Amino acid sequence: MQEIVRAATEHPLVAIVVFSAALLLVYFLFKGLVKLLLILILIAIVAGGYFYFKHPESRPANLKEAVEKVRSGTGEAIEKGRDVYEKGRELVEKNRETYEKGKEIVGKGKAAVEEGIDRGKVVVGKGVEKGKAMVEKGGNTAGSKTD
Repeated sequence: MQEIVRAATEHPLVAIVVFSAALLLVYFLFKGLVKLLLILILIAIVAGGYFYFKHPESRPANLKEAVEKVRSGTGEAIEKGRDVYEKGRELVEKNRETYEKGKEIVGKGKAAVEEGIDRGKVVVGKGVEKGKAMVEKGGNTAGSKTD
């Protein structure tokens, strides 16, 4: 490590070239991020300039006041976000309980339907047996005439 530092101090032109190459490499690797950052900075400058010239009376007197205003605003936003998060969490828990109750009711309904199907099979089976017995006993009893 000391060799690298010594070489950089002895050959400043080489150090500048290496540093520039490293910066270019980082730039090309993060070109999209750099472009986005530059665009956001440009938008912030334009918006700030617009409000600076349009409403000069509402701008803060100094930077410290502006920073405090931003800090208090972000603190309020964080508190509101926490409240919304807690309410959402409560709703999820409430819906989970409702889901469990609904699942239990559906299970009971399914059991009742299956029991009804079983009873229906028994009733139909008994009806079929009665019908067979009637046919065997009296033949055609539906009111048809015999010759």
